[in-house]
Amino acid sequence: MSVPNLFLIAAPRAGSTQLAYWMDSHPDIQLSRVKEPNYFSAHEFKADYVRTSHLNDVNPRQYIKSGCTRRAQFAVFRVRADYEALFSSSGSRWQFEASTSYMACPEAPENLKAYAPQARIILLTRNPLERSLSHYRLARRTGRVTHSLRQALLEEQMGATDLAARFLLRPSRQGPGCDRIKALFDPARILSIEFEKLIASPQARLNEIASFLNVDPRGFDLSVQARNASMAVRFDRLNHLLETSGFKTILRHHLPMRAKAMLKPIWFDSSRMIDISAEDRLRVACALDIACAC
Repeated sequence: MSVPNLFLIAAPRAGSTQLAYWMDSHPDIQLSRVKEPNYFSAHEFKADYVRTSHLNDVNPRQYIKSGCTRRAQFAVFRVRADYEALFSSSGSRWQFEASTSYMACPEAPENLKAYAPQARIILLTRNPLERSLSHYRLARRTGRVTHSLRQALLEEQMGATDLAARFLLRPSRQGPGCDRIKALFDPARILSIEFEKLIASPQARLNEIASFLNVDPRGFDLSVQARNASMAVRFDRLNHLLETSGFKTILRHHLPMRAKAMLKPIWFDSSRMIDISAEDRLRVACALDIACAC
């Protein structure tokens, strides 16, 4: 069993999945079997909320006990032994995870520092407004949210949503999270990357990572692609029902890849994105206290 010595820390919808896939393609770097185990921020995820919202892609205890090697995106791991079992003993120089809850969680950096004081950290940030809007599109696409952006924003501002369910504002305030990490770790152990520069010049950013980790920059495979999560769903009500009932998670686990590929053009409308009005963009920008060139 290995333990992680590298952490990719980013807000949700800041490109961490794509970057994690690219990093994992390198023979000297290996991603945990669950990309986001949320071990150092687990206290922010109430057990009842995780259960009723079907937040976990896998049951942590069962997943580890079964010896399953199938990759999963998200789960809340609370037991250290289960968490450490996610990391391979293959001998890769760098073992990492990429939980997107660590950036916003005030206690996560200190928890991480106590666990792995010599770890390397890659900070990935994104334009706050674009991150918020991208996350709303994702929530609509998955069926986790069906109401308007305006209503979702109002509920967050009123504190009507569970802490772990606040996806518009809290994760976009990335500055304090970065500051907490920089206050705890030596600057030489931190690499900061911007999402916009990553997408514009992925090879250049991967070269920076290679230099940071002292690995061969030729080892990355840029052909590895994460899925696009911004397409509109054709059947909103059914999508919401499948998501909130937990049936969609079951389907993701058991449907063969070929069946998923056949269903995708039926379920999603690739010609239509989830539109957000200039007025709603301005509302979110004002809530984030940033200027909006709408």
